[in-house]
Amino acid sequence: MNTTTLNVPVETDIFLALNQTKEEFTKDLKRWAAVSMFVFGKISLPRAASLAGYHRYDFEKMVAELNINISKLDENDAIREINILQELS
Repeated sequence: MNTTTLNVPVETDIFLALNQTKEEFTKDLKRWAAVSMFVFGKISLPRAASLAGYHRYDFEKMVAELNINISKLDENDAIREINILQELS
């Protein structure tokens, strides 16, 4: 996989305000960017997990702990899926 490094200017006092090292802040920034992009439909869950540096299962667990739905099915989609499953059985 090809990667690139981004330079994001951050005022150094933000690390003190958050009580984080530069490395911890970088990890959090990647994680929250990935969550945000997933929530707003910009990237898929597997791609978001990769961006955050997580295994997909661990990313799903973290997202669930934030009370964020990982399924994009709405109520009508779910009902349609249930009806299909009932017809097959």
